[in-house]
Amino acid sequence: MPEAEKPNQYCFQLGQLSVDNAEEGKKKRTFSGVAYSGEPITDHWYWDRIIFDLDSMQLKGRIPALLEHRSSQRAGAINTHSINHQTGLTVSGDLMSNEFGAQVAQDSDDGFPWQMSVRIEPTAIEEIQAGASVSVNGKVHQGPITVFRGGRIREVSFCALGADDNTNAVAASHTPKNFNQPEDTDVTELEQAQAKLKQAETDRDAAQAELKKFKADKREEDIKALETSLNKQFSAEEKTSYTNMDDGSFAFMSQQLKQFSAG
Repeated sequence: MPEAEKPNQYCFQLGQLSVDNAEEGKKKRTFSGVAYSGEPITDHWYWDRIIFDLDSMQLKGRIPALLEHRSSQRAGAINTHSINHQTGLTVSGDLMSNEFGAQVAQDSDDGFPWQMSVRIEPTAIEEIQAGASVSVNGKVHQGPITVFRGGRIREVSFCALGADDNTNAVAASHTPKNFNQPEDTDVTELEQAQAKLKQAETDRDAAQAELKKFKADKREEDIKALETSLNKQFSAEEKTSYTNMDDGSFAFMSQQLKQFSAG
């Protein structure tokens, strides 16, 4: 792969942006959107199938908003963001009053569906092989899949769908929330398996407790029967000792006491 293409392997076209309508008295136009929903990205030209860990994702300070990932075409900046498993990474910011910010605003007013693309650089990359699984963003995903941990968002860009000069950077589809992939059901299946295991453990504990009570009641009856057979009353200490004996020891002790009593 040519060296010039390598930086673009960290660019991902992910979601749609909305540019707020112009308001009288409001100098700056604003924009917002879901930069990343937390779902796997499929068919990426470099990574194939990849997911970003939201819990370790990093956004520091005001993030630049560019046109087509070109640093010379500065269109605005991200002011606020939020990250959670339900909505993913959402951002909002201001457009600049320069030609690039004005272009984004004007095209949006004319109905153009701007797409959001992000440049994310991970601090760690995990390669999950086929047959293995990994938990990311509250779900279990089956391999093969690549996981970006500690991903730092360097910039976001306004991109035209399919019109990026580097077509490889936009050759990825973002799996929507309701896409029927096996990993979408894995958490449900895992939760069901965990619930069944917990129920089995509860049933086992209940059965063991019931068996323990049965043995205790049986030993109490056997001690009373032994008292009747020997025509004596055992002390509390003797009863405790007999109760704590295993079945074999108690049977042997009972036999010995009966023999001594008969002799």
